[in-house]
Amino acid sequence: MNKEHRAPDRPAPPADSAAAIGLLPYLTAHAMDDDYAHVAKHGPGPRNTRWWTLVVVAAFVVLVLTAASQTNQNAGTDQSDRGELIAQIKQRQAEADKDRAQVAELRAQITKLRSGMVDNDQLSSGTRAQLRRLGALTGALPVTGEGVQITVDDKPGASTDQEHVLDLDLQRLVNGLWLSGAEAIAINGQRLTNLTSIRQAGSAITVGYRALERPYVVSAIGDAATLPGRFADTTAGQAWLDLHQQVGLEFALVAKDSMVLPAARTTTLRHAEEDAQ
Repeated sequence: MNKEHRAPDRPAPPADSAAAIGLLPYLTAHAMDDDYAHVAKHGPGPRNTRWWTLVVVAAFVVLVLTAASQTNQNAGTDQSDRGELIAQIKQRQAEADKDRAQVAELRAQITKLRSGMVDNDQLSSGTRAQLRRLGALTGALPVTGEGVQITVDDKPGASTDQEHVLDLDLQRLVNGLWLSGAEAIAINGQRLTNLTSIRQAGSAITVGYRALERPYVVSAIGDAATLPGRFADTTAGQAWLDLHQQVGLEFALVAKDSMVLPAARTTTLRHAEEDAQ
């Protein structure tokens, strides 16, 4: 005799029980109860249907649990990634601050170097000017400027030594020009220095041990307006005036607006040394 199967009465859970015990525990505890109640009311179905129902319900529970676990893991991962991102941002900011400090320091160094370069350029400019001045005074550098050009020669048809220009005559002429304010002198294109000698060698006159050819052209750079008058007032000028008027030696002085005198031949100091004081 078939008796009607009836599911035991179960008290219905309060409406907020799921919230009270948590969603996952609630689903785990009550997922199977509804299925058993259905079977008790309608009778057992086919065997395969019951098993498939159990499999589906179990799979659903597994999926829910897996999803919940994955959600918790993702939440933890997101929190970890956020913290790592914040740490990286702080590190980049610190590196940027360090780079800005280095840039500021390099700019300061560049400014200092530029200032030093200006000072060095000014020093070099002054040094170069001094070297040029010394080179002009010593004859080591070619020079240009206004001055006078004096051409002297033997008396036409000279028959005695007195009627020839001698080394002493050229020495007297050069010394007179120095005294008159000449700054650079050359004879026949040979620059004179404090080491240049003017000597008589047989019938020829040598300057720096190089023989000269007549006529003798003496070029002197100086004030073209005052140099001739000053030379005429020196004893050398008076002596050459007598040689020209009384002996007949040729003498011609011309003022020049511009002349170029070459540098002297290189000379080597053998005994003189720079004073350490």
